[in-house]
Amino acid sequence: MKIIAIISTLLLLTACSLNATQEASLNNAKTSFINAKNNGSVMSYVAFTLPDAVAYYQKQGDSVFQKRFDLSENNYNTFIQDGNIRKITQKDGVIQVKFEFLEVNMDEVSKENQILYALSDNDGESWFFLEE
Repeated sequence: MKIIAIISTLLLLTACSLNATQEASLNNAKTSFINAKNNGSVMSYVAFTLPDAVAYYQKQGDSVFQKRFDLSENNYNTFIQDGNIRKITQKDGVIQVKFEFLEVNMDEVSKENQILYALSDNDGESWFFLEE
């Protein structure tokens, strides 16, 4: 019975983790997404955002889309850093990674946590992000 419990635990742990290729791909995508957001690069920021979320805001109209993806106010005053993985789940061919970042606002001298999700539907080859 102990062997079955150990094997079940190992399967659970490996089912909720990433292999080296997936982890490297996620790290590259995460770095690009964070740099785009922190540096005000709207085109890259939109490109790394989950396409379904981008389409949702596009359907709301130009003003809503522009307001949602406007990074001009974020330049030099708000940035995110220190991302930590909180949870990894895999279901129906989709890998979801929950990150918790520290959001720092220099104007208000404040810090708060921000949750981001990274999603991949092609076994970790490419990643898109969604803010909670």
